[in-house]
Amino acid sequence: MERPEDDVSWSEIFERLKIIGIVVGLLMVADLFYRWLTFPTDSFAIYQEALTWVWYHTHSLIFGPESISYVSTDGPATILEFSHSSFVGAGMYPLEVTDECAGIHEIVFVSFMIWMTPGVSTRLKLRGILVMAGVLSMLNLVRLLVLYPLAVNGCVENPGDGCWAPMWEFHQFMLEIGFLLVIVLGWTVWYLVVGGPAKTKQAGDLSLRFSLPTRISQRKPLPQFSLVVLLLAGILGIYSVHTLGFDDQAEQQRLEAEGCEDIISAYCAEETRQWDDISGKAWRYLLISGIAASFAILKFHWGNSSEEEE
Repeated sequence: MERPEDDVSWSEIFERLKIIGIVVGLLMVADLFYRWLTFPTDSFAIYQEALTWVWYHTHSLIFGPESISYVSTDGPATILEFSHSSFVGAGMYPLEVTDECAGIHEIVFVSFMIWMTPGVSTRLKLRGILVMAGVLSMLNLVRLLVLYPLAVNGCVENPGDGCWAPMWEFHQFMLEIGFLLVIVLGWTVWYLVVGGPAKTKQAGDLSLRFSLPTRISQRKPLPQFSLVVLLLAGILGIYSVHTLGFDDQAEQQRLEAEGCEDIISAYCAEETRQWDDISGKAWRYLLISGIAASFAILKFHWGNSSEEEE
């Protein structure tokens, strides 16, 4: 019995499964690398403070300035406290915009998914990344704004300690499941809108896209985008070197952490953590600076690197 010409051979099926496995593996590696890069506390302190500022002022406009306030700390201004008569005796804690709550993880993850999609032009990928970054940023702000009415409703209906539990459950659901659903749905819609299925079909041998580059060359002349990237990488590199070798406060923190070696105490644990955060950020920024500079200067060529520009 002959196999119909339209049937897909087993070798083609295994080839597609291999590509899917490579994509999933790359996503996992990228996610682990991201988590390592952002391991120090407040890795996105500037963005966290900006998001907290927007949250504070938007909340004040909607629910009134008396319902929210900043909590003073020695670190970044990223902690807010809700106020309402129903919160008396509820054990309500201040809320902090940590690096995980900033939404950067979700934006990076979906950006990587879009960038790895074969057959779609670079221009369409960049547009998709910008749109998804904007959508996820807005949804994250809405998520933060919804926390207050959820807490108020919970404490009005069931006063007492822990009555704000619905707020926390919603917060955890969005971080663990909600944003993942948005990412998958958003990528799927983008892929269909840009005609992804047809473009992927016309992309040729997809296995070439997940192999090592066949040639690496220097960009001559450097485009404006590369110059901007080099400037930012230089600033990041100079900041890192200054922190590790010339910053007096960082040096003092290092000496205090070294003096706490083999000493078990809450004070020493905090001093060691602070130095680990300072040095960890500096070394990671230096690594990012080097990688960004390399991609700005070098051009990587694959067997089918020509993508249609639309």
